[in-house]
Amino acid sequence: MKYVKRIIAAILFLLLFLGVFSVASDLLMHKQIEGRWNMTAKVKGFYTLEPGELDVVFLGSSHMYCSVDPAVFAEETGLNSYIFATQQQPLWITYHYMVEALETQQPELLVVEIHMSGSKEKFMDEGTNHSAIDPIPLSVNKVEMIRASVPEGEQRYYLFHLMKYHDRWEELKKEDYQRIYETETDPDRGFVRLTSSAIDLVYTDLSDVKDTAVANEKNNDYLNKMMDLAEQRGVRLVLFKAPSNATVEEKQFYNGVASLVESRGVDFIDYNDPTLYEEVGLILESDFYDQRHLNENGMKKFVAHFGPYLKGLLSGDVVATH
Repeated sequence: MKYVKRIIAAILFLLLFLGVFSVASDLLMHKQIEGRWNMTAKVKGFYTLEPGELDVVFLGSSHMYCSVDPAVFAEETGLNSYIFATQQQPLWITYHYMVEALETQQPELLVVEIHMSGSKEKFMDEGTNHSAIDPIPLSVNKVEMIRASVPEGEQRYYLFHLMKYHDRWEELKKEDYQRIYETETDPDRGFVRLTSSAIDLVYTDLSDVKDTAVANEKNNDYLNKMMDLAEQRGVRLVLFKAPSNATVEEKQFYNGVASLVESRGVDFIDYNDPTLYEEVGLILESDFYDQRHLNENGMKKFVAHFGPYLKGLLSGDVVATH
C-alpha cells in the first residue's frame, strides 16, 4: 500500500512541477503583442475562436497575411475567415498549422500561399522558428512541428521556453503577466495592415517563363502532406501565389508547384501571371508596400478578384485553375 501512495505522490508532484514549469515558461516567453507585427497575439487569437466558426482558413507566410483582410474578404464573399500565418513561415510549419487549425475548425476551404516553396533552406533561422512555434500550445502536433523545423540539438529550447528565456525576468512587463491576447481575438483576424507605398519597384514580364524548378525536396514533401491531409479530412485545398513581382527564378519554383499539384487535382492559381496581374488592376507605384508585398490598397484590389474566385470554386461557378 505504501508503494502505491509513493507512486501517487510522485505523480502528483510531477504534475505540479510541470504545471509550474509551464506557467513560468509562458510568462518568460518572448511575445510579439504590440503594433502591426503582433504575431504572438495573431496566432493566439486563433484559439479564441468558437469551434467550427470558420468557413476559410488562410495559411502561409507574410505574403499571406498582408494579401487578405478577413473583413474585406467577408464583404466580398460572405465567408468567415482567419489568417493563421507568420513571417517567413516554411511549408513544414504551415502543414502543422493546418493540422492545428483542423483540431477546432471544419472549414470549407484551406487556402495556402506558397511563396516559401522557393526557399532552399532545410531549417529556418531561430527568430522565424520561435515566432511561429512558441505561441502554439504544447501537443503531439507541436512536438512534431519542432522535430520538422529545428535541428535535434536545439529542439529542447522550443519544447521548454524556460530554457530559452530564463534570463528575461528583469524585462517582464504588465502585458507578460496579464496575457490578454490569450483571451481576445485579434481584431484584424491575422491580417497585417501595410499602408505605405514603395518606390523604385521592378516588374518582370513572366509570360514566357514555362520552366519548372524545385528549390528543396522538403518543400514538396510537405506540399504532398498538405494535400494528403485535406483529402483525408474532406476539405477543399487551394494553393495560390499572391502578387509579388516575382523574379524569373521564383516563377520557375511556382511553376514547379503547379506541376506537382496538377497530378493531384488540387486547385492552384498564380497571381504573378501577367493576365491575372492585369485583371486585378495592380499598379506598381501605388499597390505595393515593397517589392514583394501588397499594401492595403493593393490588398483590396486583390481580394475583389480572389474572393469571388474562391467562392466560385465552392459553388461550382468557377472552373478550377491547375
